[in-house]
Amino acid sequence: MRRYVSLHTTLYSDKDRLFNGIWLHWQVLTPAERVVCWGIILIPLWWFIGWTLIPMFWVVSIALYELYFYKKIRLSRPTLEVISVITFAFYRAWTYVYNSPVIAPRELLNPFLAWGCCGLLLWYVQSHSIRIRLQTVAWAFSSIICLMIVWWLFFHFVLSEPFLIPPRNLFAMLTDKGVYDPNELSSVSNYLVPYYLTHKFAGLVRYTFFFPHPTVSSFAIGFAGLIVLDIKQRWWTLPIFSVCAFLILICQTRNAWLALLIVLFVRSLIKISKTRGIAFILALFALTSFTTLSLPSVTDFITDTYSNTIEATSNFRKDSTASRNLIYQRTWEKFVEEPLLGHGINGSPVEPIYKFTRIGTESFILGTLLYKSGLIGTLFFMTFFISFAAHLYQTQEGRPLCCFLILLYLSLASLVTEFQTPEIFIVLLCAMLWNERKQGMGQTTKYA
Repeated sequence: MRRYVSLHTTLYSDKDRLFNGIWLHWQVLTPAERVVCWGIILIPLWWFIGWTLIPMFWVVSIALYELYFYKKIRLSRPTLEVISVITFAFYRAWTYVYNSPVIAPRELLNPFLAWGCCGLLLWYVQSHSIRIRLQTVAWAFSSIICLMIVWWLFFHFVLSEPFLIPPRNLFAMLTDKGVYDPNELSSVSNYLVPYYLTHKFAGLVRYTFFFPHPTVSSFAIGFAGLIVLDIKQRWWTLPIFSVCAFLILICQTRNAWLALLIVLFVRSLIKISKTRGIAFILALFALTSFTTLSLPSVTDFITDTYSNTIEATSNFRKDSTASRNLIYQRTWEKFVEEPLLGHGINGSPVEPIYKFTRIGTESFILGTLLYKSGLIGTLFFMTFFISFAAHLYQTQEGRPLCCFLILLYLSLASLVTEFQTPEIFIVLLCAMLWNERKQGMGQTTKYA
């Protein structure tokens, strides 16, 4: 009898286990988990289509699904964070119309395509209490990280990173967008740009991978690294996180790297009582890297040793730093002139040679919120952010630590970065991520 029970339990456990070797056992995934996993795995497809349209694609797909199977869209009463972020989208559209001399349809729709769709998707997630197991999301992100390193190896070693004119994405082809201009960010987002040959550091060109800009790529990779760190299997965590660290370096986004190091240090402090060894390694890694990148003398010494030239070190992204400082200074001055309603649109370039160095850019807090949205729009967004963080805290039991660290990562990055569509999807993932809890042999909690 004991042998029968043991055999029966083992078979039940094998049938319901989440992984079959290194592959996901798709039969045991919930419909929501399958959708999220495919959404992450198909990131190259979203890049080909155009990231601008992807939030609307998901909203329309969910609406059609609900209408087809249930004849209505099942939603509960919206929460404060949902109301505030949708209100923020309407306010951003209003400030654009109020301040722009010429109304461009795409610029008018951008707040709804980003923040408006984010609010609708968050509303649906909260209405159905959708829970996605951490392991499934970590596996999907690990697949994309592996694809990125293969992508880099192919372009770097096989093709030797040749000069190429990037093709337009599907959105740009359908809307007949203009000529590619590497100095105009709105133009770059319409093209499939794998890397920037003009940006090099230590012999490495700057990669974008499957995102609109290297900065977006860096943060997406950082998010993947934080998610993978919450997996207990070190044979899985350490290799993938090491690859993430390397990919962020070749994306050459200093603010993403430094923000990640701070988050890693905070994570180490939280974990130090439970896993002293790993916590110490991460803390040492963060401290060493932060010192390397933040102290010019140390940075100069290391880079000079690697590349045998001090000029490459002293001039690395030097013009970028100077331009950013000038943008922040002019943006603050203009914000003080109109603090309540905001300016709605980006200002004039601070350096006429470079069209992308516009007042109101390079910072979500200073540019998108204070300068373009004013104190009123900032109040709407802060209501969303605080209430969303409070919701995560109130439902913290069962949530992985990465949910809160990702919000910290976003907060640090918002000082010197403008957010785009991929970062918004990460916020939605924070609302859905959940740790699997064992209830007995072969049994786990149920997920929506």
